[in-house]
This record gives sequence, C-alpha cells and structure tokens, in this order.
Amino acid sequence: MKRRLTNHTLLGWIILALVYSGDALGQTSKARVSPEWLALGWTLPASYGSDQIALFKGLNAARGTWSFQAEVGNGDVMDSLAGDLVIRGGSQAGMASAWNLMWSWPVENPQHAMIDQIMAMPEQGQFGLMLVRFGPVPYAEAQSQSRPKTPPVIFKGRWDAVKQTVSWSLRSPFEAQADPGVPRNEVAEAAFEMLIDKAGKISIQQSKHLASGQISKGGAIERTGQALESSENPQFLAGLHRFQQGSEIADPRITRYLPEEATDISLISERNGHMAYYRISADAFDAFLLAVWDRYRAERAAKPDSWVDYSEEEITQARLGQAVGRYEPMARSNLMAFDEVVEWGPLEKARSYSGPQKRSAAGATYFFDRDAGVAFHDAGYW
Repeated sequence: MKRRLTNHTLLGWIILALVYSGDALGQTSKARVSPEWLALGWTLPASYGSDQIALFKGLNAARGTWSFQAEVGNGDVMDSLAGDLVIRGGSQAGMASAWNLMWSWPVENPQHAMIDQIMAMPEQGQFGLMLVRFGPVPYAEAQSQSRPKTPPVIFKGRWDAVKQTVSWSLRSPFEAQADPGVPRNEVAEAAFEMLIDKAGKISIQQSKHLASGQISKGGAIERTGQALESSENPQFLAGLHRFQQGSEIADPRITRYLPEEATDISLISERNGHMAYYRISADAFDAFLLAVWDRYRAERAAKPDSWVDYSEEEITQARLGQAVGRYEPMARSNLMAFDEVVEWGPLEKARSYSGPQKRSAAGATYFFDRDAGVAFHDAGYW
C-alpha cells in the first residue's frame, strides 16, 4: 500500500508563500476563540489582531457585479474607460482567504481585462496580504478557465483600518521587469492604494509607476448584480463542533469523509483538514469504506491525473486495515483555539484503514475499534 502523508501542513501559495507560525495544540487549550474571525472562517484566539476584520467583511460584501469608471495610463496619456467589475471568492474556503476581481471593458463589447487576485494568510498576529495581477489581457483569455498567459505582477499589502485602504507595493522577487543594466535601487517600484468601504465598493487611487494599460485611478460606481448564492458556495465549518448524527453535517469537505451513520460526533474543522471522533457500528463502517473506494474508481476514471493509482489488491488491503492496538487520538492544529477542553478517549483495539489519496496528498486515514464501535479519522484537503 502506498504510504499516506498524514501530517497536515499548509501548502505554499502558487507563486510565493506568506509564512506564518503557530504552536501545535495537545489535548487542551485555554485560549478563547474570536467569534468575529470564526464567522469569517478562521478559528483564531481572541488575542489575534482584529483591525483586518473590516477588510475581510468589505471584500465579502463586494462580491457580485459592479459598473466602474476608471483611467488607465498609456505612456504620458491617460485614457478614460468604463466597464464591468466582477468579484468572486470569499474568506471561508481554501488554504487562504481569496477574492478574484476581474475588470473588463468596454461595457457593450468587452475586449480587454485586468485580473486582481487577492489572498490573505495568517501570520504572527495579523494576516499577510498578497495581490497577483494579470493584465491587461484579452477579454477572451481572462474568461477561460486556465491562468492567463501574461506573467503576473505580485504586490504585498498593508491594511489601514482608519482609511479603509490597502496600500499595495511590489513584492520581491517579482519586481517590475526592469532593464537588467539598471541598478536595483534606481528602479521605480509600482504601487497603488485600494479603497474598500463597508458596502464593498472598491476603488483604486494614488497609483505610481504601474505598467501601461493598468487601471491607475477609478473604481466601482454602482452594483449591477448580486453575488451568486448556490451550492457552489457552501458555508464551511470552522472550529470545534459536536453533532448527534453525521447526517446533520452539510459541509461537503467533511461529508466526503464522515459516515452519515456516525453518532456522538466530536469534530475539529480547519482550513486544510478536519479530525473527527465518533461512534459507528462495524457493519456501517465497512459499508462506508466500500462506498469510499467505489467512488474512487468512478472519480479516477473521470480524472485519472488527480488520483494516486491503486491496484485492486491494494484496495482490498486498504479495506482490511492493519492492526494498531491502543491508539490515542490527538487534536492537532497550527492556528486553532478552543473554548473547551478536547478529550478523546483511546481506541484500545484499533485498526488503521486508508482511504484513497489524491496526488496532492488529500485524503483520510481511519482508526476503528470494532469491538467498542469507536472511530477516529484525520482528513486533509490540500
């Protein structure tokens, strides 16, 4: 059986990482959870900085479609334009909170677009902010599912809660494409401010040295369409939760790994995975694991590049499991705080069972005491 990676680690962002550190938690924590950050999808202690909460709320409120007016620089000439701004994303899902802003123009027949991807990742006491900018690019290219061919420009951000602005400046090593013969300290660095008010209206101002064709001044005028509310935007669980039945849980990241027949559930959910401790009968557990591997066969047939390849012999072995003996579940997390003691009793006669693994290492490992009818699993989403 292929070895599974069971330690949850935050993957690096696609282009560069905003690194944060946190102490692993044992069985207990005395830190009080911040309800404001919890509502935004992050289980952080009350001592964590709160200045950026307004930023997250503003970006969430901005989701939808807006009309905009702006000016773009073209050498020494400023051109005026009008178009549509579409904002997607949110604070809850994924390793980082992320929002996607697509500015397209002209209004009637868009030909050009600029894409701003904003990401936020917790650091010590505050969130690190990064903006990845593509464009301007052809509108058709921006509409495609693939990343634009134009190399991005990367900015780092600093939030000012009083002014409600993020100041963006070039982030090393992705500075402007300067002449290699010009000394680094003589290169003019691009920078701008992004105003984000409580209602979600976004504008750009105070721009310096931006590339030709990028919006240097202007922003949203009025909302023309609300954010789509659909099954594609579920509300994800964060923090410590207790449920009587697995069927009560709607978070798709969790229901994929947790049997509906599970009862007396203690669940810790975070951005990159979850841990669950529950009761279940041997028959229900076996039926669930069989269904997990049946789903793997179907999903791998549809997207073979996404999954590790298992032989039927390996699948059989995964379902049979391996004897572990006494197993003590641990509540582990990087930046997790709990309001109560987390106590999970040992599984005295545990066997470990492997679920299928994606090539990204996403998957789950199960520990089950068949005699006691107690199970624990550790799942990762990356």
